[in-house]
Amino acid sequence: MEKYDANPTFKKPNSTLVMMPKVGKLTAISRKIFNVLLHTTQRQVNALNLEGKIIEATHYFSARLDELVDPVEVGNSNLTSSAKQSLLEMRRTEVNWEAPDANSGVIWSNMSLLSEARIAKEGGILYAYWALPPGLLTVIADPQRYTPIDITQLSQLKTYAAVALYEICVRYKNNPTGLTSANELEWWVDALTQSAPKIDPKTKKPKLRLWSKFKSEQVNVAINEINTKSDIGIELIEKKTGKAVTSAQFKVWRKPVEPLVVANRPKMTPDTAELANKLGISLSDISNLLKQGHSESVLKIAFAKLEARINREDLAAVESKIAYLRKVLTETNNFVSAELASPITNTVIPILKTPDDLPKIMSYQEHRRLEIKEELLNIGKEGQRKYAELALEYLQKAGIATATISRKVESGDWTTGVLFSKMIEVYAVEQYGANWGSDAELGAEYS
Repeated sequence: MEKYDANPTFKKPNSTLVMMPKVGKLTAISRKIFNVLLHTTQRQVNALNLEGKIIEATHYFSARLDELVDPVEVGNSNLTSSAKQSLLEMRRTEVNWEAPDANSGVIWSNMSLLSEARIAKEGGILYAYWALPPGLLTVIADPQRYTPIDITQLSQLKTYAAVALYEICVRYKNNPTGLTSANELEWWVDALTQSAPKIDPKTKKPKLRLWSKFKSEQVNVAINEINTKSDIGIELIEKKTGKAVTSAQFKVWRKPVEPLVVANRPKMTPDTAELANKLGISLSDISNLLKQGHSESVLKIAFAKLEARINREDLAAVESKIAYLRKVLTETNNFVSAELASPITNTVIPILKTPDDLPKIMSYQEHRRLEIKEELLNIGKEGQRKYAELALEYLQKAGIATATISRKVESGDWTTGVLFSKMIEVYAVEQYGANWGSDAELGAEYS
């Protein structure tokens, strides 16, 4: 069986490690899928930034539904059918985010987990679309302090308390002291409970939960789960005032573990794996394609076509390699029999000609953007600074300026990414007016 391998380490901001539900209820499965959803968001944000694209407030992130649940499926479980319920839980659950210690940036905030979510069927495949609250998107996109969360390790844990406790404790596995912060007992109860506390009808205040009972029913079970199924070991340390236990913390240490595997993963030949790695596509994505019935022979033809497309400098960059690969597979399977497809060894596979292979006629706006980009680059750093500051001001008003973008303006490192893309537009509007890239400008130029 093959280990889940799609870059499973998620840089989770420390300010999002502790979720205390105040409205609604979140199951262990939903919390694990939420981590995969945030990880997917983070990777898509990084890809968009590299392409110089601005993430608008109306932007939806998306993924195939089976790919969202696949990393948390263990054994023969099938969570796809319950993913809709999990997304509904995320929409309805309102939480307090509390940092695990005083050095984690934002110490407290309150918000729902998702601003919006929907599932759509496209080409017979279910896709999930979601939007995050602005504050959550900001820290996910550019985490200043984060804890690496291994999704594969998290997937092994079954109870909500174990998942929540692992996220808190794994932050300290490389800490010299190996000790979490000491917190009041009720803090731990809130941090490890999957639903909002019940309200006392008389006092109208949340009912306090007895620590000894909660420890017996939830904490001890979670400790045992983490110690037997994850890459860390933990131990509860209770602190007393007199004879009464008043606070608690955990001792954390790393421990060697056997490689964890995900069941029902079709294996692939080494040359297919090598081609996937060369193109920067995760083995997990390729394994999913094999599981869906695509043969390795046809996959290799699609690899060749994808590589040819990536090398086309006259075309825009491929936004999603795996999405492009799926599109090519759909087209190729209409023409090529899996049994008759020629394997790739040292033979060049002939590529079917499609409209994507034909030279692209650049639009007027694309042509003008390239010209204006060259103009902007030629005015030098001092001349560019004005436009960098104006672009930063725009991004701040749009709520998408990260600390990294601000540092780029200060350091003068602004010739790539979303900041430079906005600089080009600001410069173009100032020099040539609002119609700088439209046919109206083209008409005015020749009138």
